[in-house]
Amino acid sequence: MQYETIIKCGTLVALFAGSLTLADPAAAQGGFLETPQTAVARANLSPATIQSFMPQRGSFTFPAPYGTDAVRLTNAADCAGKDCVNYAGYSYWRNMNNHVGMPSMLVFVGLDRSRGGAGPSLFEMNKSTGAIANLGPLFANDNALSWETGEGWYFSATRPTTLYLNQGPRIQRLDVITGQLQTVADITTQLGSGYLLKQIHSSDNDRVHSATVRDGTSYRNLGCMAYEEDTARYHFYPVLADFDECQVDRSGEWLVIKANLDGLNGEDNLIINLRTGVQRVLRDRDGAAGHSDLGHGYMVAADNWAADANTWKLWDFNQPTLIGRKVYHNTDWNVAAPDHVSHTNAQAGVATDQQYACGSGVNTRTGPHANEIICFMLNGTESTLVVAPAMASLTASGGDDEYARYAKGNLDVTGRYFFWTSNLGGARLDAFIVSVPAQKLTGTVTPAPTPVPTPVPTPVPTPVPTPAPTPSPTPLPPVAVALVPSNEVMPDALLWHTTRNLAVTANSISKTSGCNGCADAGAVSLQRVASGDAALEFTVASASPLMSVGFTLAQTLPAPKALVVSLWFQNGIAEVREKSVYRADITYKKGDRFGIRIEGGKVKYTRNGTVFYTSTRAVSYPLYAGTIHNNTGATLQNLVLAIDGAPALANLAGQAGKSGEIIVTWTTDLPAQSLLQFGGTSLYGTSTPLVPTLSKAHRAVVSGVAPGSKVHLRAIVQDTAGQFSSSADLLATSPL
Repeated sequence: MQYETIIKCGTLVALFAGSLTLADPAAAQGGFLETPQTAVARANLSPATIQSFMPQRGSFTFPAPYGTDAVRLTNAADCAGKDCVNYAGYSYWRNMNNHVGMPSMLVFVGLDRSRGGAGPSLFEMNKSTGAIANLGPLFANDNALSWETGEGWYFSATRPTTLYLNQGPRIQRLDVITGQLQTVADITTQLGSGYLLKQIHSSDNDRVHSATVRDGTSYRNLGCMAYEEDTARYHFYPVLADFDECQVDRSGEWLVIKANLDGLNGEDNLIINLRTGVQRVLRDRDGAAGHSDLGHGYMVAADNWAADANTWKLWDFNQPTLIGRKVYHNTDWNVAAPDHVSHTNAQAGVATDQQYACGSGVNTRTGPHANEIICFMLNGTESTLVVAPAMASLTASGGDDEYARYAKGNLDVTGRYFFWTSNLGGARLDAFIVSVPAQKLTGTVTPAPTPVPTPVPTPVPTPVPTPAPTPSPTPLPPVAVALVPSNEVMPDALLWHTTRNLAVTANSISKTSGCNGCADAGAVSLQRVASGDAALEFTVASASPLMSVGFTLAQTLPAPKALVVSLWFQNGIAEVREKSVYRADITYKKGDRFGIRIEGGKVKYTRNGTVFYTSTRAVSYPLYAGTIHNNTGATLQNLVLAIDGAPALANLAGQAGKSGEIIVTWTTDLPAQSLLQFGGTSLYGTSTPLVPTLSKAHRAVVSGVAPGSKVHLRAIVQDTAGQFSSSADLLATSPL
């Protein structure tokens, strides 16, 4: 959703303008690098020092040696002067939305109503100026959700306005702008009534979800649930021992269950591949995760059995042997640093050696990184970026209890912003965001892309040989014949270069084979948009399809990320996605007609002829229409690709030739090659030889037509730029 202004709670919140501070990754200042050997203990900042640079709200810069830019989101005015800010949940739940390509960021903060707050609330941070706006509570006072702490709620990795909530036996999605609440999964459909969910998680592609299942009366943990939304498939793993929690990884393929499986030492890990069902066990003594966060097929986890203090390791689930690689440690056993680590910036398709995680620590004593926010590479070099002081005290009163005083925090999807809560050594907790100068750690200033589903490999199609030209038949005396449009196909109908696992007719394509729920069916057009304007239109002909339609830059079967501009359909929602990055959405029903129009360099998305989103994305050429069908039965009808500058057909006429012949003539406004498709149905199946000579006048002959037969005909032309056009499907009866 491209929100330049947001209307929330009756107030128009306009975005600000100003000089760059937090917006440009290259502008991120401060921070410094250390290794385990060079790290030193720095004293925690005193409350007086903190107050010397801390504003009531908005941007500030940390003093030396840090020098990083940050913002203060909350203050006493948000809590009626009380201590109402709830701590930042856990390191694997995002408080910040997917703001990529947008001028502002949305931030979710729990303002406890029982302690003077307005309930779970939404804040907005202008990335250029650091200006903060409190957009108000997400729920009205008469809504029971307004009393929730918001712990365990998190923003989607891809959908900018989607916040996940755990509500009793359900996982729900809330649109924080419209207030629309959607149930994603309900454990009662699997186990019946009397159960509750907690500690929910979602894959970065919003397709797979997990949660701890509890008894609704005793609240005892009973096991782990995973739900595959595409196929409505539930998994339930009953508790086998002392159960702690479970979490699906960011790819949606792996599930990690933390429990004391052998009754020895501490927590073990049961690692399950949800796709294959294969299970593996990582014992506590071998480095099983306690505190951890997951990436795409791996986890970053604390190893309390390691020889070095505060060791964090990376565990790759795809390796045949589970052996952790050390990615961080320090030299002081007397502090916990960092306490928690966030890898909510994990990127699909990027080597772990090029990625990093961030964490925070709060301790009553000093030590290397004991009271700081740090980031470290996952490549084993143990290079550590010191970002900022945590500014928290475990002995100060702010924060309700000691657990709340730990400066737990999380990264946004780009890894350029870290959110955390701190009591500033005083009597109340507040929320902050610091700009992470990650370029000092990674050597690049390029922001991380939004996580997207891993593309499903597709074979490169074999080129179809062009038929050899044959001499034109001798003209016969013309006899006027009416060619009747069958309405099976509209003008400019899509012609398919390659299809996979689809049933194709002249007016529809539908998935008929392959894996139900997998991105293993699709098509790419024969037509090519070489330049200029074009319009792709189609009708959604199935009630709840999971499929994507749009334009791709290559004439091969597309993967999701290859659709540079597209519409994704599922569960009554059509999402605008560009290279898989969410931009906007709109509801739809079976029979609605959608369009993707390229006009004057802008892309417009329409439903039933009305534009509902206009992108500023600059398009590249050439473009081909492409589709991806996940669900069996996902169907599109009346597909049209109108290309500005492509040759236009006119003056179609039929003539009777010698016995069993039908002669068709037509004209084009531009010189073009031509052929005629024909057959007993609108699938055609046969065509006349290609006439390679460029001409504005065209002629084709169908022979061997039995008397009384009905013949479907379609004229095809191609200009020098490779742009195709077609006629409507025409119906003729022999003899003419």
